Amino acid sequence: MRQQSKDSIVILFVFGSLALNYPFLDLFDRAWMPFGIPLLYLYLYLLWLAIIGVLVVIVRHSQLPSIEPDQVTHPPEESAPPRPETEVADRKVPGTADRPDRPDRPE
Repeated sequence: MRQQSKDSIVILFVFGSLALNYPFLDLFDRAWMPFGIPLLYLYLYLLWLAIIGVLVVIVRHSQLPSIEPDQVTHPPEESAPPRPETEVADRKVPGTADRPDRPDRPE
């Protein structure tokens, strides 16, 4: 996510916090009922819907463009480091020496 999108989300959070606090809620706490819905409830639901809508726009705008499979460039084969050609049998485990099978163990 880009830095500009993070800043926009923080600004949206601050705006939403202020809009859902006392002074604004008191402005809409009236007896008037448009469409038969109390004005305070209408304000809360419309504000909630607007915050979600703006958040969706910010997130969609912040996504990086997708890369098509035919646009992917692979590094050339020569740039890969050479692989060691050692065999597993040649490797020795630390702490073991060429000795008979556990001579310190009584039989």
